[in-house]
Amino acid sequence: MCLHGTGETVRSRGGAAAPAGARPAPAVGPWPEGFRHVADLSHVLSPTMPGWDDDKPRRETLAESAPDGEFGFYLQRWTFSEHTGTHLDAPGHVIGGGRMVPDIRPEELVAPAAVIDIRARAAEDPDTVVTVDDVLEFEKAHGTIPPGAAVLMRSGWSERWESGDDAVRGVAADGSWHFPGFGPEACEFLVSRREIAGVGVDTLSTDPGNSPDFPAHEVVGRADRWGLEALTGLDRLPPSGALLSVGVLPGLDASGGPSRVLALW
Repeated sequence: MCLHGTGETVRSRGGAAAPAGARPAPAVGPWPEGFRHVADLSHVLSPTMPGWDDDKPRRETLAESAPDGEFGFYLQRWTFSEHTGTHLDAPGHVIGGGRMVPDIRPEELVAPAAVIDIRARAAEDPDTVVTVDDVLEFEKAHGTIPPGAAVLMRSGWSERWESGDDAVRGVAADGSWHFPGFGPEACEFLVSRREIAGVGVDTLSTDPGNSPDFPAHEVVGRADRWGLEALTGLDRLPPSGALLSVGVLPGLDASGGPSRVLALW
């Protein structure tokens, strides 16, 4: 089966096709008026995925799969940090006393998306950041970013995901990290002048990889906004007009959580 508007085949556990004789998957839609496409902006959680350190997600099988077509429960146990893979940073991740994941209202997690494309610059300078000028240039072409929006940086960095940690971290010969992010001035402009809900990046961090003090995190956190990290598939979204839905794991007192991020347009 293909999701309407995506061309992606839906497969069962492990990537295999559904067993012969299985019932067809549920129908997709109907979409709200004006929406025809959906995209998954999330990386699949796995024990080999890139991250901030070498403490990878761990899994163990608690109950084995039944043979094809036979009834039987399959069950895994996963162990991972709150900030693994595609995930949300709550304000309390960086600011003492800030809201944690369960404190974020559901309506804050559904937001119109504005996708700012800095791929050309990132290809030449991995330390580049989204600037206020980038925001203003975006608005000249696509209109003013609305209140409550999610502003997403498209740097093309997610294409490195399958190449492993060093490629995603942008590790240089001296061991330093280099990948794009948001500049603090742009974050301040977006939260104070555009009243956005949050920001998102297709890299490991809202701040660029060479940042020693994470000012973009601080600006976003102090403004009581969320951040999304390690997004993928932003090439499928229009610059404006998509609606983002963030399905974050609502752990008790969680400072963040792995998320399935969907876009509808």
